[in-house]
Amino acid sequence: ENPDHSITTELITDHGEVVIMKATISLGDGVISTGFAEETRGSTQINQTSALENCETSAVGRALAFFGLAGTEIASADEVATAITQQHEKKLFASFVKTTQANEDNHDSLLAVREFLAEDNFDAAREAWAEISDDDKGSIWTATTKGGWLTTDERHKMKTWPSQ
Repeated sequence: ENPDHSITTELITDHGEVVIMKATISLGDGVISTGFAEETRGSTQINQTSALENCETSAVGRALAFFGLAGTEIASADEVATAITQQHEKKLFASFVKTTQANEDNHDSLLAVREFLAEDNFDAAREAWAEISDDDKGSIWTATTKGGWLTTDERHKMKTWPSQ
């Protein structure tokens, strides 16, 4: 119906895990609306096999919505809530993986810290703790309920151990 109008899509990013698409609605040589979308492969059932297609459809839908042709809502509350939940779950998983790796990489030092703390040998515990990188210490210090290795009592002893 509108021979001067066109919708084009452009693949912005596809590095295996994340796909980003841009949709553009044009009138002649002028852009009148754009929409972007991002999908993560495997994040939903549909994205396990069709993340690119889903992303393109979302980008076109957003461009049409911005142009006023697809309703007034860009994303439903459920869609936004799902996206936030997925981001939160990804962060939790990444944190858990980092903590688990730090625990594994420093297993011998952590066993020594635990043993020395049980004996109230704070100097030796301090030496064993010093063998661990600051980055790994941050991960290891995580609460046991979140994958951390040190018990609440051990963490308390370390917070209050006598100065050297």
